[in-house]
Amino acid sequence: MSVLTSADAKADVTVCIANWNGARWLGDCLRSLRAAGVPSTQVIVVDNASDDDSVAMLRDGFPEVELIVNQENTGYARANNQAILRGRGRYFFILNNDTVLAEGALPALVRFMDDHPGAGMATGQLVDPDGSTQFSYYPVALPSLASLAADLLWLNRLSPRNRLGRGKLARQWDPTKPYKMEQLPGACMLARREALEKVGLFDEGYRFWYEDVDLCARFLRAGWELWYLPEARIVHHGGASTKLLDFSSRSLLRFRSMLRYAKRYFSRGQFLLLRVVVAVVLLMRLPIAVGGSLWPSGRVRCLWKETSKAYLQLLGEVVHASGERG
Repeated sequence: MSVLTSADAKADVTVCIANWNGARWLGDCLRSLRAAGVPSTQVIVVDNASDDDSVAMLRDGFPEVELIVNQENTGYARANNQAILRGRGRYFFILNNDTVLAEGALPALVRFMDDHPGAGMATGQLVDPDGSTQFSYYPVALPSLASLAADLLWLNRLSPRNRLGRGKLARQWDPTKPYKMEQLPGACMLARREALEKVGLFDEGYRFWYEDVDLCARFLRAGWELWYLPEARIVHHGGASTKLLDFSSRSLLRFRSMLRYAKRYFSRGQFLLLRVVVAVVLLMRLPIAVGGSLWPSGRVRCLWKETSKAYLQLLGEVVHASGERG
């Protein structure tokens, strides 16, 4: 059970934003929160050692924001936990820095949570700037061995209607209607204080990726419902932080987090099979990584730099991984 700062009647919602070099988007996000229509809102931004002008912009233009400045990039999970532990709200709104709330989005989420005491978390409809729903952020169900294998082997790209994966065309989900889900996007989650106190905060063992998936799984295990609300619309630029990482860093973080999640929630046999799939995928992609690092274009070489080394490192980790569940 997590010990949070005591709730304050003057802070209905605590907004938690982890930021790393997000000055380009953060200002618009915070201005939309100012106009969100929830007067008793506490906003906390945790800056993960940005080297752009994020901190100066916050101090100069957003004096109402509580700012925590880390001396190193501690990752998504720890940064959000820092904000949650300081928060005084009844609800905690975990929000990406590259989002812009539409009018009425946050009040709609709060009203829904007030009216549904069994809901531990709720999310809104993430949309592109043109208004189209970002289906890729709504896998609806938690990962399974089949869905991870379909993703790793690119079955979702080759056959969008395949029933193994969680691709857009394979889901029975209407984004215009409220829907009970197993997995909500970490870009926008309104969490109930009571649920976080009982279930715990983000697992900081996930450096990047799967922190939100793990939290959803623990909420479900504890009996809480997770809901999607179409009327709470949020423009989401998407991938603001991941686009700042090179391929090698992304690969290390993503595969390690996937295996950490599977080790915790899959059976021994399923975890072993996933390790085999991951090893095969890495071996298949290794020639691509080598080719990219030798490509005539300097820009392409820069993107693939160190990726083959990362794949070999991951292969070693997969082969020697313990079969014990976390």
